[in-house]
Amino acid sequence: MNRGVFITGTDTDIGKTVVTAGLVASLRQNGYDMGVMKPFQSGAPEVEGKLLAPDIDFVLEMTDLEADYDLINPIRLKPPLAPSIAAEVEGVEVDINDVKLAYQELQKQFEGLIVEGAGGLIVPLAEDFLVPDLVKMLELPIIIVARPNLGTINHTVLTVKVARQLGLEVLGVIINGLKADEMGTAEETNPEIISKLGDVPILGIIPYIEGLDGSAEQVNLGRIIKESVDVDYIVNSL
Repeated sequence: MNRGVFITGTDTDIGKTVVTAGLVASLRQNGYDMGVMKPFQSGAPEVEGKLLAPDIDFVLEMTDLEADYDLINPIRLKPPLAPSIAAEVEGVEVDINDVKLAYQELQKQFEGLIVEGAGGLIVPLAEDFLVPDLVKMLELPIIIVARPNLGTINHTVLTVKVARQLGLEVLGVIINGLKADEMGTAEETNPEIISKLGDVPILGIIPYIEGLDGSAEQVNLGRIIKESVDVDYIVNSL
């Protein structure tokens, strides 16, 4: 492996960070020197005068990864809004070149990178710069994270088709957060229908995971991802 993959979703709070952390953990557990990047973090809490990136904190908690925090997450914004709007509210200017330079530095340090986006696909990150522009700049294929229940066919297939129309390479879809005790006809049939309508592989179905507010000692996220996702397919596609 010599590049990486970009994790996007059909919406915000869809589980991109869980998938990102799980892929990093699984790949590192299987001998790949895999790094992570979250270029944009909005809704960043301030602790002792410093803005933090909760998504990156989660990844670091769930893996054995060590890297420069500001390289992993070069843009942190306080308002819980789309990054371009958050920057406007704060009165700051986002410099896309900072992201590019941080990415290039991380490339030197790791065998590959799992890069997590912000929100869904059509999210403004800076003026006239959306998530697909970032994906193209980094030259990465994408994995789309989707929810398992009613409504996900529309959201997921639309995301796949728009991504391709914009010239992005779609590796596949990962369905996240399936609750076995809530399985119905929609949850049972959605993966096959998404795959057929979107002409896209379903790379895995991740169960709902209890205890994700704990530590890696309590939840072996890497193992769960390895058991639920075709990680070998992802590796062989990069």
